[in-house]
Amino acid sequence: MKSYDVIIIGGATSGAYLARKVAKCGHSVKVIEKSSREQVGTKMDIFHITRSDFDKFDIPRVYEGDTEWAFEFTENHFSSPSNKYHVYADAETVGLHMHEYVLLMNRLAEEAGAEIEYEAAFEEFIFSGGVIAGIRYSTKDGISEIGGKVVVDCSGVASAARRELPNGYGVENFEIGPEDLFFVILRYARFKEEQMNTFWLNMKSWYAPFSPKGTDKIIGSGASGSYEKAQKEADKLDSVSSQGDFELVKTEKGVTPYRRPPYSLVADNFIAAGDAACLTKPECGEGVTSSMVMLDIAADVLDSALKQGKTDKQALWKINTVYNRVQGADFALVRAFLTKLINAATDKEMEYCFKNGIVFNEKFLNNGDVSPKDVITTIANTIGGISHKYISLKTIGAVASGVKLALELRTHYLNYPKTPEGLARWALISDRLWKKVGKVK
Repeated sequence: MKSYDVIIIGGATSGAYLARKVAKCGHSVKVIEKSSREQVGTKMDIFHITRSDFDKFDIPRVYEGDTEWAFEFTENHFSSPSNKYHVYADAETVGLHMHEYVLLMNRLAEEAGAEIEYEAAFEEFIFSGGVIAGIRYSTKDGISEIGGKVVVDCSGVASAARRELPNGYGVENFEIGPEDLFFVILRYARFKEEQMNTFWLNMKSWYAPFSPKGTDKIIGSGASGSYEKAQKEADKLDSVSSQGDFELVKTEKGVTPYRRPPYSLVADNFIAAGDAACLTKPECGEGVTSSMVMLDIAADVLDSALKQGKTDKQALWKINTVYNRVQGADFALVRAFLTKLINAATDKEMEYCFKNGIVFNEKFLNNGDVSPKDVITTIANTIGGISHKYISLKTIGAVASGVKLALELRTHYLNYPKTPEGLARWALISDRLWKKVGKVK
């Protein structure tokens, strides 16, 4: 049986990114991808990268004329429910074609030394002495077996490998169910007149480009739970924001995780990453570059662990502690606060807040750049709305609860246990806090 240092399940953005980084360190890497080369990354056409992210993550910058390039834009607007008030945000964003860019990233991974096999689907783990020692996977020719020192699940929402972990192995094997998913409907529309790039938080909907033309916009709408709920948001958006007739080019549907990640991302010889670990931005659901933050940490820890010949959970634990300090704690803060706010605030209250720059301002809405101080001052700014009867006491209570929970969660995640032995107690406290946060309605 052939063996590798690292086996990666999934060859889209996360899998390709990690494969390249680990292979460049001189380690043997095998990537299996269940889709064909012609179909990988085709579920959704467009995704976004901020211009600064190309350098930050050392991923290839593409330009107009390249097959991977779709468009670029420099501004976005967050709109009040009535579409009367807008908050401007710098965007500096490049739109990319997912399939073409995934192929580019895969080519770079192969050039670094990684092996990628398409039409290869994970089936089960191979265990030796009670720990992961490889995998079995299916191809058109039957079942294959390979050994691996570490298996990384980058299979997306399906979480093909993580869900097959034995109970108690060290990483939660929960299924990402409908209540933990954000269902998205994307209508590619060609308007007669130019449209602004706009996001409506109350309807979880937006206008975003799909080409350099200002008339070409993706009309996106989403909701937790089902496509039916997402369609209701789309209908609501059309009643408020329609600015003329458009020609419908095509429609896409997709999902993105919207729940807290597993409490541990690592176990003996195993790592969960990307959408399989629910590493999406809480303010927008985007997961490509937010996953790369964790994958950078994982690549460094993996390199050290492999060189030392130790890949148990103790050797990989630093991925957890560093990730939560760098990104996880802030994501917990924003997710908790936004969940409480969105579930409580009415359209009328959101309108008042937009008008007065409360919560709905650049700090909260632009790239999730929110500090604990920003969250604390929200209470004082919001209370002023009570005297004008624009904000209910119920909403004030929800906001106050959200602030308290957000700060507690951030502090809790910053104090993530330094060793696996402290996880059980830490998880019990986490359960209590997340239960209070609840789910986005």
